[in-house]
Amino acid sequence: MKAKYLFIAIALVSVLGACSREEENLFDKSAAERAQYAMDNANAVLVAPANGWEMLYFANPASRGYNVLVNFGKNGRLIATAKNGTTTGGVLRTDSSSTWMVKNDYGPILTMDTYNEVFHAWSDPRDDGEGLQGDYEFLILHADANFVKLKGKKYGAYYYLYPLEAGVKAADYYTEVDALQTKLCANGNLFHLNAGGKEHLLYDGNTGIFTLTETGEIPNPEVADIYPFAVRRNGIQLSFPFLDLKDVMYELKGDVLSAASSTLAPAAPVTYFAEYIELVGGAWTYNISDINETTKNAIADVNAALKKAYSSNKKAAVKSLSLSAGVEHAVLTLSYLGNSSSKTTDMTYLFSFKVQGNSLQLNYVGPSDENAEKVLVAFPSLLPMFQSLCGSFAITTESAINPTAGVKMTENSNSAKWFNLTGKQQ
Repeated sequence: MKAKYLFIAIALVSVLGACSREEENLFDKSAAERAQYAMDNANAVLVAPANGWEMLYFANPASRGYNVLVNFGKNGRLIATAKNGTTTGGVLRTDSSSTWMVKNDYGPILTMDTYNEVFHAWSDPRDDGEGLQGDYEFLILHADANFVKLKGKKYGAYYYLYPLEAGVKAADYYTEVDALQTKLCANGNLFHLNAGGKEHLLYDGNTGIFTLTETGEIPNPEVADIYPFAVRRNGIQLSFPFLDLKDVMYELKGDVLSAASSTLAPAAPVTYFAEYIELVGGAWTYNISDINETTKNAIADVNAALKKAYSSNKKAAVKSLSLSAGVEHAVLTLSYLGNSSSKTTDMTYLFSFKVQGNSLQLNYVGPSDENAEKVLVAFPSLLPMFQSLCGSFAITTESAINPTAGVKMTENSNSAKWFNLTGKQQ
């Protein structure tokens, strides 16, 4: 028995001795040497890319992200290129120069230590003493050849740098970013966040800040759960991850924004059509110049009646039809030219609105108020036009990543009855 305990004791001493030697190896450099190594590594990483870095700059923890191209010169000069409404007035600026360095302050710090028009416009305290609360000094949290992560020293926002591919020109870069911004976020696009079998909704991507809420709910602005992001050439970069996820970069793959453990995508077309009206407050506008024959003829009859009633105005005609949210029903807004040749008159009419499986059921209810009732009495040809919009419709989309770019409604029992619509946030 004593031999057994002796063997265990010897084994423990051996293990503890090995751990001790590993700790000695880990801390065999002084604090100053370790700090110098971190600074040398950061310097080497930052100057390495021949075409510089794509930087996603979040002016503060609650700010949208901005795209800045940064080239760190070995001579200590920094050239920043940007195009945004805040620091460059919306024009492309490629010559914003300053000095930079990596210094030690309880860890490696990247600093732009002389004035740079692009960066310091965000960090300028301005008249209120705070300004936009951007930083020009950053803690270097991670630095390697593929990725650099920074944290603002004063305000604490996160920043991300990726090497810019050789041959990519600044003007082309911003053209691609702007195009993807429009493709993903125009008109108040609505995304579903899917992760681990759970689903949430993301609102208002056109602002550069997602608002997250539960599926089917409108977010409360007083307690909004917000997530700033920046659009890249091939996807989006979050400042910090959604909920308890770790994903901060989503790449556009087909019609889905994909990350390691979650995806972002709009709902199926029929569901999206309803969500856009009911949750976003968006409106779907009919393309009345490209429409089925029945509705085209109904609109022509209305136009003839308008021209007869407003004979002094040769332009009298229906100008647009759009569907949006009401209190209990969907609202169809009829915009037409009457007495005026330039100013439209709007009248609203109510429709019942319901998603049934993979179809949208739309039926005419009646005028929304007394004025709309009077117009309907004066122009009875409006009723056949409204009735031509009714039915049970399947919906397809031109762009699954942002259906507001265009959807097509086709009547289930009559494929000759169809409508093309585009979305717009009101």
